[in-house]
Amino acid sequence: MLMENTEAARIKLVCRQQIAGMISQDMPLLDRVISPEADFIHVTGEHQSKDDWLRQIKQGRMRYFDNQEDVLTVHVTGNQAHAIMKNKIEARIYGFRNTWPLTAQIDLEKHAAQWQIIRSQVTMY
Repeated sequence: MLMENTEAARIKLVCRQQIAGMISQDMPLLDRVISPEADFIHVTGEHQSKDDWLRQIKQGRMRYFDNQEDVLTVHVTGNQAHAIMKNKIEARIYGFRNTWPLTAQIDLEKHAAQWQIIRSQVTMY
């Protein structure tokens, strides 16, 4: 049980680091916490690769300003984990600025003692 609690804390840290990296545009941090093969599924249902998403952030097409975390829960099974994160994220996405109430269903895998995001599907709540 202690191991799962420790692992859950590490997973929550990775999820929070992703948000912090989005806001600060910290590409090395985002590169570290997101798997190269990660699949992002946006509110619109569009799938986006890690490389394309990071490129959109670098180009300013997706700009994140602030975040309020409402809920973050984690379920760990071995080297796989699933997190549910509800946030209100202030962002400008393709020119539209708003505070978006989002629920992210985040899948993570542990590789070489490091948790990485492999999939994230976002819906509005």
